[in-house]
Amino acid sequence: MSLFPNRRTIFLLISLCVFSFYRCESIQTLLESKQTKETETSFPQIQGSLEKRDRYELIGREFMIATDHPLASQAGVEVWKQGGNVVDVFSAASFAISVLRPQSTGLFGGGFAIVYLPKKGKWAYDFRERSPKKGTATYFLNPDGTPNTGKILKGAFSVGVPGNVQGILKIQKQHGKLNLADVMAPAMRYAKNGFAVYADLANVVTKVWPEMNPEMQKVFGIDDRPIREGELLIQEDLFQTLQRIVENEEKEWIDGETTKRVSLYYQNFDEFICPEDWKEYQVKQMDPLVSNVWGYQLMTMPPPSSGVHLVTMMQLYNEMAKRKTFPKGKVGEVIQITEAMRVAYRDRAELGGDPKFSEVPVSKLISQSYINDEVSEIEKKVVSGNWKPIPKSVEPKDSYNTTHISVMDKEGNAVSSTQSINGIFGAVQMVPGTGLVLNNTMDDFSIAPGVPNLYGLVGSNANAIAPGKTPLSSMSPTILLETNGATKLVIGAPGGSQIPTSIFNTLYHYLVQKRNLYESVSFPRIHHQYLPDTLFLDPELKGTFPETELPFYQVQYSRHRAKVFVVSKEGDKLIGVSDPKGEGVPLGF
Repeated sequence: MSLFPNRRTIFLLISLCVFSFYRCESIQTLLESKQTKETETSFPQIQGSLEKRDRYELIGREFMIATDHPLASQAGVEVWKQGGNVVDVFSAASFAISVLRPQSTGLFGGGFAIVYLPKKGKWAYDFRERSPKKGTATYFLNPDGTPNTGKILKGAFSVGVPGNVQGILKIQKQHGKLNLADVMAPAMRYAKNGFAVYADLANVVTKVWPEMNPEMQKVFGIDDRPIREGELLIQEDLFQTLQRIVENEEKEWIDGETTKRVSLYYQNFDEFICPEDWKEYQVKQMDPLVSNVWGYQLMTMPPPSSGVHLVTMMQLYNEMAKRKTFPKGKVGEVIQITEAMRVAYRDRAELGGDPKFSEVPVSKLISQSYINDEVSEIEKKVVSGNWKPIPKSVEPKDSYNTTHISVMDKEGNAVSSTQSINGIFGAVQMVPGTGLVLNNTMDDFSIAPGVPNLYGLVGSNANAIAPGKTPLSSMSPTILLETNGATKLVIGAPGGSQIPTSIFNTLYHYLVQKRNLYESVSFPRIHHQYLPDTLFLDPELKGTFPETELPFYQVQYSRHRAKVFVVSKEGDKLIGVSDPKGEGVPLGF
């Protein structure tokens, strides 16, 4: 029996409180609509593939935020009502989601953000984790020279120097309007007063419970067992850490009480992260990667994000769709999309990495000459029918983690930010007295050429481990502009290797197939990441693409794990969608 007999009622009341914070013309649709619209397209009609639009889509006019937890969206609404702008909203939601989804992101994680303020400019921020001074390639080798994948995957040595706090503080200080205490107030309240544990959090706590250190079990357990759905999760140490950030701002993350406690923890682990690592960490500010594709100007993160590979994917499909030699109908459509994904992920595996350490030929990868050449090679292969799949490698494990925040207001001011601690609960270790769950982002490096990481992704020497280096990332926060510069759409996703393809799938259905936004987010997806050389299809697509009609691929039906969070402007309306795979909702005015 639970210690909180009415816990489900408590959670429902909290959810209802969320909805009371906003007004929008689609409130009736949000709460009552039980019907799904169907759209005529070249894809087959798929029975039962679209979730009911009862809470995952919202229409407003002033501003909109889409996140992966109702209380994170509520945090954004709260600061907006206090006079904050989209950057304040993003900052409040970022701190809040670190409290609400500790299995996905946290203050000891990192991320990327694209900020677009039409009257001021556009910026890309890299506050991703970096390899510490002791993070060298040889550090993760066994005595016989073989890769020690266990060391880099979990535990104290799998941790990169975090950047989440530094990044959010820098962006908010540069572009926000409110003081930091107001922006962080919702997150602090959620940590101190607690919130009802939802099913996903309860399930993953149970799953990784045996791997947690005692400090972590103390926070995520009750009576020496994993916390259960509906019970109250209070994070007092995390509240104290948040309080120190309010008082000391970025200094707390350079040589404050928090970093001192982390250094004390690492005295037992070869001082793998040392005080100098904190002092030398720098948030990278740069111009976004900009490209014209599908009738819009797309802004995304430059490397070591996978934004460039998303652009390549879109351009490859666009060129293939123009040519007459490819198979027609739905099978031809799948072949074109799949081949675009294969080439983009091949480039990612062979070339992707930190541009500070190795050259990433961004201009070449999005040039029309490169696109033409690659499509011609695909064309030869498809027309001849003479190709064999690459031998299978280790397939990616399910890993529901990372988070994304999309925000836009009626003036087109927008923020798209993806943040993570990498795997489920990261390193599955907590620093005593901080409430901080350690990331396991070192696994995003290529420990050795051809050796797959948690997501089955392989890399080359371009993504080899080196001190101060940022690992290659699938995170691809993106903003689309109309040809006149007006903001059209803000999008991003968590989901490891499936992040770029989930964004591609959604944009394809919305911009090319002209489905509505909700259908575009929830429509069954396809995924190919070069290695393993397997075409992954959502189960709802089974039977619609007979394998005899796709002889070029090894086909596997499995649930696409990425979750899309998007806000789009249609006329004077702002439409927000939080992926129905998750617990989040969009909120706005």
